[in-house]
Amino acid sequence: MKRRTKIGLMLVGLAVAGLVGASVWYVFSEDYGVSVDSVGWLPPEARGITYFRNSLTWMAEFDIEREAFETWCRRRGMPLRELGEAEHQEMFRCLAMLEHRGIISPLREPNALETGRGSYKRFIAGDLFYEDRWDNGGGYCAGYDVKEKRGYYWYGHH
Repeated sequence: MKRRTKIGLMLVGLAVAGLVGASVWYVFSEDYGVSVDSVGWLPPEARGITYFRNSLTWMAEFDIEREAFETWCRRRGMPLRELGEAEHQEMFRCLAMLEHRGIISPLREPNALETGRGSYKRFIAGDLFYEDRWDNGGGYCAGYDVKEKRGYYWYGHH
């Protein structure tokens, strides 16, 4: 085999190995924060942000005024609706993910449901909620607890 061919094959092999390595890193990388002031993929008005993100799931909970959260959701195509008297909705919380990984100590908060290994936030009458669930188990959820003035966001790839 000619020297140029060997060098060319070696460069192609290195490029493929680099792409595979970057892909594996992306799939297994995680990003999280507890009580941070800003996260680029959340509303700029959000404060006290606790979040978890990997290649398949993005979830966060944060302090925000109702109007700012409604505007952000509407701009993202997630119009919130107010829950009626007999309604409630639930959303998986990022705190459960952080607890499971040992990043934070277990927390027990009012209006949170404990189910198996996960913790769910319950939204009740008067709270705001949006849900777009997909057949594969993924989708989007956004919720706003009116009394706590706290927004919740979840995206799942599947």
